[in-house]
Amino acid sequence: MINIKKTGKILGTAGAGFLALKEFQAIKEKRSLRSLLIEESLDAVNLFPTIRSQEEMEQYIGKYYKPFKLPEEAKVRYRFKYLKGFDDTLEYVPKEQSSKVIFYVHGGSYWFQPVNFQYAMMNKVSKMADARVVMPIYPKAPIHNAHEATAMVLSRYLYLINEELVDPKDIVMLGDSAGGGMVLSLLQLMRNRKYPLPEKAILISPWLDVSTSNPEMEQLQAVDPMLHIKDLQFEGKVYADGMSVKDPLVSPIYGDLTKLPPIHLFIGTHDIFYADAKKINEIAFEDNVDLTMYTYPNMDHVFPAYPIPEAKEVLKKIASLI
Repeated sequence: MINIKKTGKILGTAGAGFLALKEFQAIKEKRSLRSLLIEESLDAVNLFPTIRSQEEMEQYIGKYYKPFKLPEEAKVRYRFKYLKGFDDTLEYVPKEQSSKVIFYVHGGSYWFQPVNFQYAMMNKVSKMADARVVMPIYPKAPIHNAHEATAMVLSRYLYLINEELVDPKDIVMLGDSAGGGMVLSLLQLMRNRKYPLPEKAILISPWLDVSTSNPEMEQLQAVDPMLHIKDLQFEGKVYADGMSVKDPLVSPIYGDLTKLPPIHLFIGTHDIFYADAKKINEIAFEDNVDLTMYTYPNMDHVFPAYPIPEAKEVLKKIASLI
């Protein structure tokens, strides 16, 4: 997701005058120079293909849609492996391990497989928290839909409890972007079905409303270098697959947030999802929901995964929560 080599090249070859100007801008914005340069480089990097129409979707299926295979770098560098007995669920076990399990639901608009920055982030958090990571690779749109994806993730959560006999109080559900939205949808579903709930949930830049109908998003689009409303609207509708895009299974902001475990939400102000993060924070306050929002000025979508000083502090906080 983040072109670290490109960013490093910018840092290494940019003229002194350019860097001085950018450093002054970063100081003015109360952020690190590296975070500013990465943000500006994101505009020039196509992290995911543009998909806003039936034609573009068909091109994507023909060119990019493939069965999941654990990437070599994730296996060798970040030490992820397949969970025993599964070819669609991963785990990472740190050398120092407590009883805690991070049940991680990755983002990617419900369409895309996890990328290196997500493996790297979870590797870091796992080591900091001495906690094992379990990571379901759920079936993706446009071939699969919300019912199939959430059913698979829920089944892996229940496997930990029923087959591995993991205490739910030792499980922390963590999700970024679309994965954060799915975590909150699953919590509501599990509460409704009276399943055992995890100790808490941690949401990083969660996609809370696939309708992307919050008018504040249009204003934030100007400062968000990564997400695009039109892509999300199309991708969210396909993922819902006939359901209302405001059904809580795909847009948990419209569901009942009461009687859930504590929720911790991390968000940057240069993220179009900041609009709905503020909205759900207001709903939580009105309904007396245990939700804590951590807001970071001038930070981008899923910034805790970036190689920047601001990310290190957030990951320390997340590890302490776990």
